[in-house]
Amino acid sequence: MNRAGITSRPYAGNSLNYGNRSFNLAQSNYRPAFYGHGLYHGYWNGNYGFGGGYGGGWGGYGPGWGYGGGWGYGPGYGLGLGLGLGLGYGFAPLGWGYGGWGLGSMAYNSGYLGYSNPYYNGSFGGYDYAQPIPVDYSVAPTAVGAEGNTADAALNAAVEAFKQNDYDAALDIVNKGVAQFPNDSVLHEFRALVLFARRDYQQAAATIHSVLAIGPGWDWTTLASLYTSIAIYTEQLRALEEFTRANPQDGGGHFLLGYHYMSAGHAAAAAKQFQQVVTLVPGDRVAADLTKMLSAPSADQQPTPQPPVETQTATPEATPVDPATLVGTWQAAREDGSKFELTLTPDSKFTWKFSMKGQKPQEFSGTYTVETNVLALERQEGGSLIGQVTPGAAGKFNFRLVGAPPEDKGLNFGR
Repeated sequence: MNRAGITSRPYAGNSLNYGNRSFNLAQSNYRPAFYGHGLYHGYWNGNYGFGGGYGGGWGGYGPGWGYGGGWGYGPGYGLGLGLGLGLGYGFAPLGWGYGGWGLGSMAYNSGYLGYSNPYYNGSFGGYDYAQPIPVDYSVAPTAVGAEGNTADAALNAAVEAFKQNDYDAALDIVNKGVAQFPNDSVLHEFRALVLFARRDYQQAAATIHSVLAIGPGWDWTTLASLYTSIAIYTEQLRALEEFTRANPQDGGGHFLLGYHYMSAGHAAAAAKQFQQVVTLVPGDRVAADLTKMLSAPSADQQPTPQPPVETQTATPEATPVDPATLVGTWQAAREDGSKFELTLTPDSKFTWKFSMKGQKPQEFSGTYTVETNVLALERQEGGSLIGQVTPGAAGKFNFRLVGAPPEDKGLNFGR
């Protein structure tokens, strides 16, 4: 066990082990949305694109696409356990590090992480991309909609129109699918592709931004399968490249281009685009996190090998928190106007309420556990918020997600 009390292999499937307890991150039957779509071949990390390189444009297209060994950048924030990306995503809701990835958007959907989509202007009335794609842990990805259709049937119909280069029809179909299955991230990602093909780069950037806030995008094998000819994609990509050259101050264009480079496995080229976004749009948290993930550390930045966890030098244990002192109702607020209310009862039940500026109040409930100084809130529908509690003055404490970066000051609760 390491200093934080997390086992050396902290997760398996849909649970996370902390100390002597296992915390549910999702219902036992939970699978990410892509599990319900046959066209999905994998996520981008470690799955590299076609042959050639980036060079002075896109580089050589060729038949040599395949799978690479993958690489990671740690420590991860969304995972919150000091683990790098090398662990992979798989079919678990946990495994990605930055920007809330791996928590299945719990950090966002609890209001803990303030989310801002700088490219969404409200122009699409069918879905509010001012928020990340929600994750419903209780619904299987093959769930049937109100009209008896599955999300996969909706996607397949849209793809068929897309392959006929009928982008208007494809957009109409996928918009209806999104309205019926708003939690299906694959439908949203395909919608971003249709908008990209239509050269509606602002809406495409807004859509894919919301997707990447909560999980990885698809790989080149998946993307290429949606086209009848790579030449068509090449033309569309070159058009986006030309757009970014003609509009160098357009952060959305650079974000979208970085996503496409990333999907094809060109990490360095993608990182360059996302870094430009960070410069142009300093408040884009997702772009900043993607830049960190894609910028592999140089040789002199590689971490020094450490001895096995069991033989590391012991470090002072955190000061235990008496669970009884946390019972009650607490409030917190942030400068951006977000407000929080946390109620903890003596029978280990909790209710978390939050409201963000301009949005309706939301809440969820479940059970909680206190381990030393760590408060774990396990949502009834699946998902957990696990944070360190630091007592303050009388009637106050700070709640900060485990593994959060230094700039995260947590939430200061008071009675």
